Amino acid sequence: MLEFLDLGRQPLANKYPRKEEFAVEEFFDVKVHFCPDCKSVQLGTEVSRERMFRDYFYLSSVNTGLVKQYEEFAQTLAGTKFVVDVGSNDGILLKPVKAMGIKAIGVEPSVNVSKIANDAGLTTITSFFDAPTAEKIRKEHGQPDVITGFSMLSHLGDPHTFIEDVKSLMADGGKFIFEIEYVDVVLKSMAFERLYLDRISYYSVTSLEKLFQLHDMYLADVQETEAHGGSLRATVQKKGKGKPATQSVARHIDYEARALTPESLTAFGNEAHAQIVAFKKTLGDLKSKGLKVAGFGAPARVSTLCNFGKIGPELIEFIIDETPLKQNKFSPGTHVPILPMAHLEKNKPDVFVVFVHEYFDVVKKKLGSKYRFFFPVPVREVS
Repeated sequence: MLEFLDLGRQPLANKYPRKEEFAVEEFFDVKVHFCPDCKSVQLGTEVSRERMFRDYFYLSSVNTGLVKQYEEFAQTLAGTKFVVDVGSNDGILLKPVKAMGIKAIGVEPSVNVSKIANDAGLTTITSFFDAPTAEKIRKEHGQPDVITGFSMLSHLGDPHTFIEDVKSLMADGGKFIFEIEYVDVVLKSMAFERLYLDRISYYSVTSLEKLFQLHDMYLADVQETEAHGGSLRATVQKKGKGKPATQSVARHIDYEARALTPESLTAFGNEAHAQIVAFKKTLGDLKSKGLKVAGFGAPARVSTLCNFGKIGPELIEFIIDETPLKQNKFSPGTHVPILPMAHLEKNKPDVFVVFVHEYFDVVKKKLGSKYRFFFPVPVREVS
């Protein structure tokens, strides 16, 4: 394993503290490693999944761009009879699937988030997806022809047990369709801010192929999507129970053999250090000119960026976020205040750092054109 990046001491990226919780906030060493054989990236520190996800502050449906992407994906499930969505959050996929007349059940470990989905009439089991949960679904509802898992496989400390539970639940001709943060996209877009403790592993197609082969399953298809700034959607089936793999799988594996190397990962790590220095310098330059800087959007990547660069409210005065669970709290570690849109009525900045830059068009429409906008990595002004 090659260590190619040290992000320093990092807090839990999706735990947004109140002021009285600052003193008990925990920090962990985050060093990032690359496996040249399977082409995967892994963090050197693992935090208990129970501790990470029982109380959670990320609500998918607040992101209108993501809602649209899930609605479009739901249309590809036409003809499906029964869907189980693992890591279903607030029901962002369950809602459009249910609207199509498809039976849909979510599995979500976060008590506060699953309650939001159930209160909206979206059947959600409050649990981690494990063997007892799979058995409960099978006995009470039957075997799904599609199991989905979006942006959750990378969170797993034990993917092998998870895959066996998926395999045991889904019908023989069924599909497991999931999205992950694709290693190649992280590298090409210099998105080191997407590396944080919630996610232990960052997969390539090569690593996924090797992983599922160990469980008598195979990659039937892969395609790149726009979700979260660039993700990989994969379809997995039981061997001998599905159609032959598409050419896309072989093309990606061939590409990764050339693109994902110790040299390319080392270069990425060096550039990450240069980029965070440039971002912090730009913030300092803006402040020295008397400009008031705020952020828009407080996803987990804010934690990685601000703690790696030691950037706090002295450089970014506050962050606007539309997620009620995050509002009137603080960014993890460096404690930038997170406030609702109403704060802008009396406290307007000169500059916004757009942390959810993949949805910039939506953000600009919300805020209007009276502000200057910057993307953090690589740092640049946009209009």
